[in-house]
Amino acid sequence: MSPLQNLLGVFAATNASPWAAFDTVAGVQWRDARPLDNPDATGPDMSHYRSGNLLLAGFGMVDVPDGKTGGEAGTKQDNEGNVGATLNGDAAAVQSIALVKFYPSENYQEILQHQLSGDAAIKSIGGSCALDFGTTAANTQKNAFYQITLGANAAPVFAEAYIDDDGGNQGPGSTTFVFYRSKPAQRMEAMRCKES
Repeated sequence: MSPLQNLLGVFAATNASPWAAFDTVAGVQWRDARPLDNPDATGPDMSHYRSGNLLLAGFGMVDVPDGKTGGEAGTKQDNEGNVGATLNGDAAAVQSIALVKFYPSENYQEILQHQLSGDAAIKSIGGSCALDFGTTAANTQKNAFYQITLGANAAPVFAEAYIDDDGGNQGPGSTTFVFYRSKPAQRMEAMRCKES
């Protein structure tokens, strides 16, 4: 199984996945040994976070920023599927998972399908969103929403995917996937997404 499917399997396993359940997920390298306080939290479901890395299948080598700043900034070769993974949650449990990879890739469903085994199903539940979240501006990030079922008896997990075309001087843009335990209906409604 892919690292992402392993991660989602733990996330979908219970109604509230305790932080410790993620300690030994195969294929995930944690940068943070334990959950840390999030000083930028916008609510209790985001009061803690834990970050790491995993590799998404289906990508090849590309130039990515080398992490240096200013005049020393450059590029290095890395697999485009090497993504940053962040668990977000309250003090007791993980409430959402975010993955960010370099380069915008709009083939969200294909990318997700590459990570899932044959008994998993993914279906579109929303797209063609009219507004960026929390604004009255036109949707520029091409947000789309999916329902993922990892097996016949598994609880579904919900995914939101979007791109940032303009990395500015930070790099080549990005693609973000956020996974939720329940359908993000309020988000979809606020952005005026068309349900599939």
